[in-house]
Amino acid sequence: MNLPSQARIVIVGGGIAGCSTAYHLALAGERDVLLLEQGQLTCGTTWHAAGLLPLFNLSYSVGKIHQYSVDFYPTLEAETELNVGFSNVSNIRLARTQDRFDEYKYYAGVAKTIGVEVNFLTPEQVQEVWPLCNVDGILGAIQHPADGYIQPADLTQALAKGARQRGAKIERNTTVTGITQKPNGEWVVHTDQGDITCEHVVSASGNFARQTGRMIGLDIPVVPVEHQYIVTDQHPLIMERRTKGLPEMGVLRESDSSWYMREEAGGLLLGPYEVGAPACYVDGPAANSEYELFPDALDRLMPYIETAIARVPAFGEVGVKKVYNGAIAYTPDGSPIVGPAWDKKNFWLNEGHSFGITAAGGAGWQLAHWIVDGEPTIDMMGVDPRRFGDYAGEGYLIEKNEEAYAKVFTVHYPDEEREGARPLRQTPCYSRMKDLGAVFGSVFGGSYALQGEVDAKHGHDSPEAKRARKMAVSMFVAQFALGMVAAAAFDGSPWRTIPACLVIGMSGPIGLQALKKFVSIGGGK
Repeated sequence: MNLPSQARIVIVGGGIAGCSTAYHLALAGERDVLLLEQGQLTCGTTWHAAGLLPLFNLSYSVGKIHQYSVDFYPTLEAETELNVGFSNVSNIRLARTQDRFDEYKYYAGVAKTIGVEVNFLTPEQVQEVWPLCNVDGILGAIQHPADGYIQPADLTQALAKGARQRGAKIERNTTVTGITQKPNGEWVVHTDQGDITCEHVVSASGNFARQTGRMIGLDIPVVPVEHQYIVTDQHPLIMERRTKGLPEMGVLRESDSSWYMREEAGGLLLGPYEVGAPACYVDGPAANSEYELFPDALDRLMPYIETAIARVPAFGEVGVKKVYNGAIAYTPDGSPIVGPAWDKKNFWLNEGHSFGITAAGGAGWQLAHWIVDGEPTIDMMGVDPRRFGDYAGEGYLIEKNEEAYAKVFTVHYPDEEREGARPLRQTPCYSRMKDLGAVFGSVFGGSYALQGEVDAKHGHDSPEAKRARKMAVSMFVAQFALGMVAAAAFDGSPWRTIPACLVIGMSGPIGLQALKKFVSIGGGK
């Protein structure tokens, strides 16, 4: 192997995220790009992914990233002459509760903003497109016509070939052993094959994200969680449909039972997101980890298997062919971290992809813009690595990432607040506010009082609601004042903390009333 000693950009990791980054950097005109993979391409988590391409996401940033990927992937075959195995079968998300259906209506507005087509289906229409589905108890569904699934390993190889054709270099069987920064800002990537000096480093190391981060003193907030899916033997009804030339049924998701299902080689593939799935690779995989799976744990899945059989009886009529139990990278909020690392110039992160096949194309696209042009072309705040802080330690990551996994299919209400790993950071008045009946939210690891859930119970103009609003104003003032004092003690500039205090307090009339009260008692002029 003739490893170059210099490159402008070095990418660490040869899964789909790394290969997409290399491809899009080369597409943007960067020719001096070097990707390093310790084993073979896709040998980490990409190879065992189910290959789904879900467009559904309530985050604008993630939604745009997914949209780009789904539009981009089918174009690769014409460029590389490699079939990526894209099956545009659509996606059907069922709703059997009114709250779920309301969530879908809310999402339809987000999808319209992003530019994603969404159709609403009646139970009868669901039966037409998914004849093996029992629609009893279903209120309706939404369908993404552009959705489907893809073959992850084939897609990654196509991205790698496209990157090479545009001038990027890919070196396999090359282990990164350390990363250091020179006084002039250049990076040196140390490997078992030699050192490479470069201007930029991109970490796309998947399960190894925390190990890569530790090389430069970063605690990257990524801890994988085990995910299982079941592949069945062939089913006669599905084989009959194939014989008749009928179209493949779409990816079916029963969100209220927390699973997805699709056809797979004449059988069915079921993937639950169960409560109790454990975090794994907390300290990273073994150095020689490749194509690794965990022992199956079907006991955890039994409640989900039972609901799947009730919804699709055919699933219970055939045997189990294979159970996959592999690691999926997770962050505390379930969204990836894509963008510049904090406090490390020209070090970039493309990590924490819990829906990595869907996100990789768009993440590579935007990261290339960020590196080459200095800024992304879409709002990337929802995936910015700097949204987490040093509060996200190991214990926090384990609890929050397991929670994020278990709540993939939960109804996402506006202003959703989750309970995991709380309270973590507390203000001095936390206990007093809790005793007064405060409802708390969490911002940057801190627990802050929100208005009590009183209006809905007693009415906006009730005495109880008025007392709650008065208490909320007092809580806001206390928190705001504490933040000002802390900022003044830190650097003598208390007013720099106003935006943060407004965020952690509350918005709207109550926030304005509280701010006026604070100013009136001498907090400002």
